[in-house]
Amino acid sequence: MRADDIKGGLAGRILRVDLSTGEIRSDATAPYASQWIGGRAINSRILLDEMRPETRWSDPENLLIFGAGALTGIAPGGSRTSVDTKNVFSGGKGSANVGGHFGPELRYAGYDHLVVSGRADAPVYLWISNDRVEIRDARFLWGKTTYETEALLHDALGDDMVRVACIGPAGERQVLGSLILVDRAKAAGGSGVGCVMGSKNLKAVAVRGTGRLGIARPDAFTDAMATAMRKVKESPTTVPMQEKTLSGVAYVDPHNPSWDLLFVARNGQDDYWEIEKRKQLMNPATGAPRFRRKVLACFNCPAGCMPFSEIDEGAYKGVSGEGFWVNTIMSATMLDIADPEAMITAWLLMNELGLDGDFAAGMSAWAYECFEKGLLTEKDTDGLALRWGNGDALVGLVRKIAYREGVGDLLARGPVEAARQLGGGSDYFAINVKGQPSIEPFRIPKGWGLGVATSPVAGRHLRGSLLGSGRFGPRGSVFEPQTYEDKPGYVFWQALTKEIEDITGICIYVGTWSGAHALEVSDYAALLNGVMGTDVSEAELMRLGKRSRALEKTFNGLHTDMGREDDLPPRRYREEPVKSGPYKGERCEPEKWGRMLDAFYEIQGLDSEGRLRRATLDALDMADEAEKLAEAGKLAE
Repeated sequence: MRADDIKGGLAGRILRVDLSTGEIRSDATAPYASQWIGGRAINSRILLDEMRPETRWSDPENLLIFGAGALTGIAPGGSRTSVDTKNVFSGGKGSANVGGHFGPELRYAGYDHLVVSGRADAPVYLWISNDRVEIRDARFLWGKTTYETEALLHDALGDDMVRVACIGPAGERQVLGSLILVDRAKAAGGSGVGCVMGSKNLKAVAVRGTGRLGIARPDAFTDAMATAMRKVKESPTTVPMQEKTLSGVAYVDPHNPSWDLLFVARNGQDDYWEIEKRKQLMNPATGAPRFRRKVLACFNCPAGCMPFSEIDEGAYKGVSGEGFWVNTIMSATMLDIADPEAMITAWLLMNELGLDGDFAAGMSAWAYECFEKGLLTEKDTDGLALRWGNGDALVGLVRKIAYREGVGDLLARGPVEAARQLGGGSDYFAINVKGQPSIEPFRIPKGWGLGVATSPVAGRHLRGSLLGSGRFGPRGSVFEPQTYEDKPGYVFWQALTKEIEDITGICIYVGTWSGAHALEVSDYAALLNGVMGTDVSEAELMRLGKRSRALEKTFNGLHTDMGREDDLPPRRYREEPVKSGPYKGERCEPEKWGRMLDAFYEIQGLDSEGRLRRATLDALDMADEAEKLAEAGKLAE
């Protein structure tokens, strides 16, 4: 479509801030939106066009881009913002996605995207208030936690409705696995986006907007909204998520088979966690759910998934805050920790100090196994007994990682460099995908593992992973988790729907996560057309998802030497089978995984090494990308 075809929905501008020169300017969004709609796709387009392959993540020339989705601030579940940059782990595409109120506020201030370049000489924050954009001194914020930073900015700006995206002490110290936190609980984690922000001496972005987003076809949009709200209300996941906050009772009932699929024990030594430990962690009467006080929601969300917990007894009495996710349980099983108070405390502390939870848990699990094998001792850990199940030690270790103190400085470097420095064969159990720590399962749910291993942003499960049987995948699909043959098509479908959700800014929990239970791609098309005045079809959106994914694959092709070997599961999961439980003996069998990977490549139009083919890009009207790859010797002709 042409830029003139877009009649509504856009805030209208892409804000650009150069921290090195102090230059602030803006471009029109419409020329980008006419081809890429919004959110992550526009971010990817800018990164690919404007970053040289030789640029390192720590260079001032690296871009850090915040991109609100095209329906962010408008549609149900429309709260999401993509944060894109160079990945600190892989050197390829880095991407995180976050909800809350920051993205809508950015759009109400008049900006669909914020592109940050350069590096400030001293700590700064950005203040965005409609047409007023300033780079301000942040020395009074440096060293503060994310919670303190938000509170101090509210005081300094005299407005508690200011929305803040900030880093904590971990990002300031460029811990590789640092996050950007929004609204005290919503984390843009993965890819080291907070580390990049810290490298630019950018402590925070504070935004307040009073503008509006236009609706091109109000009647059509009202109809699409009514359909969307009905589907979310009738979704089989909505009520259990509101009641249990963990996507339903599956994660609370210790006997539910989902435990056997999703949770990895003791740094991948097994894929089965004992029933009694499950009960201790998640029993509604005595486990983590007993500390839940309420369930909160992001902007304009009709579902709500964010538990607010408060510990009112014991050693951690007084700890409170938002956030106890499925990932929290995944982290607990990786560390064999069944203590609910310690896990709530550690998880909230990660948010407060600005650490990505998956990174902190993955590096801690590696350290626990190093301790078990005698490669680390209490002398190395300043007295922390890193024994499986020790939740108190985890709380202490999280602080050390965030502040790079003692052994924390080693862990802050990430799994590849930490294992290289420690030696002793520790690289074997430094579980990572493309350099990024992984707490994900591979051996049992093959579709989940395939999505994680092939993620364009290095081992994150939201880029296509599918878990189990029956309710997962496209509406009406049924498959078994441990098989190989039927996974590629489902995983690619899930990857494309996530592309579209990050383009539109719709949250997966009202969308297609683990199956089309609520909103579907047809609903996104109807909402977009009502808002923007366009006539985009479901098929055209799926094609856009393919084009958006191809942008990321092109970026990785130009900026890295990643290939087929990088799309394999961690070595432990190929060599060691599951040791106990109903799936005992399962592993990632190299020959079968190879056939599954071949099929996945073929569906995407890649060659056997995972490289984009010219014919694939030509069919997507991406001839320029094909030429760039060809010139770099990275195109499959």
